Amino acid sequence: MTHVASLVIENPFHNFTARSDTPEFFNLNRPNKEALKQVIRFLEIIRKKKRKSVLLPIIAEAGYGKTHFYWVLRETITDAYVVYIPVPTNPNRVYSHFYFETIKAGGVPLLEYISDALTQKYQKVEHAAVDYSGMGNIVIEGFFALKDPKQSKMALKWLTGFDIDAETTNFKRTIMDDEELAFAALKVILKIIDKPIIFFVDELESLFIALGPESELQFLETLKKMHNEASNFILCLACLATLWDKILDLSSTAVQSRIEPPVVLKRFLIKDIRNYCNQMLHDFHQKFEILPPDQNTLWPLEKADIESAYAYSHGNPREAIKWLAGCIEERKGPLLENLKKNQNHLTLTGKTIKALADKKKDFSTGILQKNHGAFISLSSSKKRLLVTVPPLEIMDKAFHDSYENSLKSIITTEKYDEIVLIGCFPEYEKDEDLIITQFSVEELDTKFQEYLEQF
Repeated sequence: MTHVASLVIENPFHNFTARSDTPEFFNLNRPNKEALKQVIRFLEIIRKKKRKSVLLPIIAEAGYGKTHFYWVLRETITDAYVVYIPVPTNPNRVYSHFYFETIKAGGVPLLEYISDALTQKYQKVEHAAVDYSGMGNIVIEGFFALKDPKQSKMALKWLTGFDIDAETTNFKRTIMDDEELAFAALKVILKIIDKPIIFFVDELESLFIALGPESELQFLETLKKMHNEASNFILCLACLATLWDKILDLSSTAVQSRIEPPVVLKRFLIKDIRNYCNQMLHDFHQKFEILPPDQNTLWPLEKADIESAYAYSHGNPREAIKWLAGCIEERKGPLLENLKKNQNHLTLTGKTIKALADKKKDFSTGILQKNHGAFISLSSSKKRLLVTVPPLEIMDKAFHDSYENSLKSIITTEKYDEIVLIGCFPEYEKDEDLIITQFSVEELDTKFQEYLEQF
C-alpha cells in the first residue's frame, strides 16, 4: 500500500525546471528533434575528420528546455561523451573550469583510461615527448606517473585537485591552478579519448548579465582559441534567444565566423502536451498501482486540462508543465483526504481480522496492503482462506479498479479454498467467481468470528 505521505509530496509534473544535477528521464520529443538531429550531424562530421571542432548555439526563450536538452543529449547519444559546463563566474579561469567539469564527469576512470592509452602507445614518457611538447609534456608526465605505484597518489592529486589521503595534503599545486596546464590537459584528453566530447555550455548569457559585455566577449574569445587549437569536440552554447543576437553582434568577426547558425528549440503544440502527459502519467500510474478508470490515460487530468495548459502557456513547455502541476495539486486535496480515511479503515479492519484469527492457535496469518485494499491470508490445517478488504466506497473508481485487478491476479496465481470479502458493495457482489463468502465490517465480531470457529 502506498503510504499517504508519499503521495502527498508526489506530483508527476513537479519538476518543471530542469537541473544539471538531477537526472531527467523524459524527453520533449518533437521540440527537441531538429536540435538533436543537428548535433548528431556535426558529430558525424567530426568523426570523419572533416572538422576538428564545432561551436553550435542552442537558443530559446526561457522555459523552452535548454537545460533539459542537455539531458536529451545524455540519454540519447551513445557515441559521444556529454559534459555539462555551467558558465564560469571568472572569465580568466575558463580552461581550468572546463578541465574540472570534464574530470568531475569522467572521474578517476577517465584519468586511468587516458593513462593506460598513453602508456600502451608510447611505453615511456620520453617517447611521448615527441608528440607532446611544452606544457603538454608536463601533462604527459602526470599521466605516466599515475601508473607508477610510488607516484600514483601524488599524480592523482595533481590531476584532480582533491586530497587523496594525509600523504597528499601538503602538495598544493595542481593542474587547476594553471590555465595553460589545464588547456594542455584538455587537449591531451580530447586527443586520446575514444569518442568525441559534447561540452554543453549552459546559460551563456549569464556573464553578459552579471559582469557586462566585456566579460562575455572575453569568454567567447577563449572559446575561439579552444576551437582553433583543440579537436574532437562540439561546444553547444545554450543561450536565451532574447540576448543571443546582442552577444553575437558585439563579438569580433573572427568569433562570429567560427560559430554555426543557431539551432532554435521549438514550443509545445497541443499534441506535444498530450504526449508528454501520457508518458509522465503512465509512470505515475505504475508507481502508485493505479488502474486509470475507463482507460483514461490522462487520469486524474482531463482533456480540457491539456487545452487550458496550452492556452495559458502559449506553447512554453515550462509554463505548460507548471499549469499541469497546479491541476494535479487541485485534485489531490480530496483524493488525499479519502486516501487517509481508507488507510485508517484498512489498518483497523486488518488488525481486527488478525486478532480474531490469532485466537485460533492453528491459524497462520499474513497481511498485505496493496492497490489500496487489504489481502489477508489465513491458513489452518483444514483450509487456506484469502480474506480481502476493498477500498472504501468514497475512493475514486481508479482505486477500486486497481484493487479488483490485483484481486484477480492473486487468485489466479495462488490457490485458496475460499475467498472472503469484508465489505458490501454491489460491484463486487456481482462477481460470483471472486467472492464466495461475504461479511460486512460490522459483522466481524459476530458472524465472521463464528465463521472462523468452524475451522
